[in-house]
Amino acid sequence: MYRRGTVVVASDPFGDAPRRPYLIVSDGSHPFAGEQYIGAGISTKEYDASVPLAGAFAEGGLDRESFVAPWAVVSLREATVDRAVARVEDEVTETTVRRMARFVGYSDD
Repeated sequence: MYRRGTVVVASDPFGDAPRRPYLIVSDGSHPFAGEQYIGAGISTKEYDASVPLAGAFAEGGLDRESFVAPWAVVSLREATVDRAVARVEDEVTETTVRRMARFVGYSDD
């Protein structure tokens, strides 16, 4: 099972690349934890709502400057994940989830 805050490489349903990195934002409370994960896409393009990953890795890393796209939410099956490549600091995951929630109308303000 991949822990929350892990960066994995998995198949890409959005773009032209066959694989892309994702940040796992779900935890053990997911109804299918260990079989499915909620992930946020990671891109080399930066947008206003992106979460930068520069200096944010607790373990491992990515080859290029990258940003989490909190609007690019996917349900990843364990079978589509190739491997884990990194882990980010908890604050990166928390920021991603807060921004993600705002895209569906939730605010804890």
